[in-house]
Amino acid sequence: MPCKICKTKPVWKFTNKQQLCKTCFAEYFESKVKKTIRKYNMPINSINNKKNNLKVKVINSIIKELPERKGKVSEESLDDISSYILYIVMYGNEKELKNLMPKNQPLYFLSDKEILLYAKIKKIKGKLEENRDKKIAEINNFIERIEQKNPDIRQNIVNAMLN
Repeated sequence: MPCKICKTKPVWKFTNKQQLCKTCFAEYFESKVKKTIRKYNMPINSINNKKNNLKVKVINSIIKELPERKGKVSEESLDDISSYILYIVMYGNEKELKNLMPKNQPLYFLSDKEILLYAKIKKIKGKLEENRDKKIAEINNFIERIEQKNPDIRQNIVNAMLN
């Protein structure tokens, strides 16, 4: 089944069976980042990248043409946020969930898989940093096992917190 928009070979398939080619996926990804920034009035400024972090490079490549807006920008993605949410629910104080509302994370609604694919399409080199906290790593592994049956689990976790 070809890309829904331009009828070429797809590289990404959504759970609703819609598929996108390289060009359409890159446009979708960039528009989703910009929409998140706009909707939540997030800061727009480049992030220092001392560790060759792929997420930082992706954010910087997308926001470079946007007008600067003061504030700290974070590189947390959907995978990070969903793991933190479960960690707080299981081990922390639920009042801490307010700290995970979208405020400075342009990649808030994008998974690590989407980030990797975008970086590959745009030829952005770097590494995804893994979380070093043992409990969060365990929660992330748990979510990955659930993803095999429910690919939208991370989005569902974040949406449950936002509603």
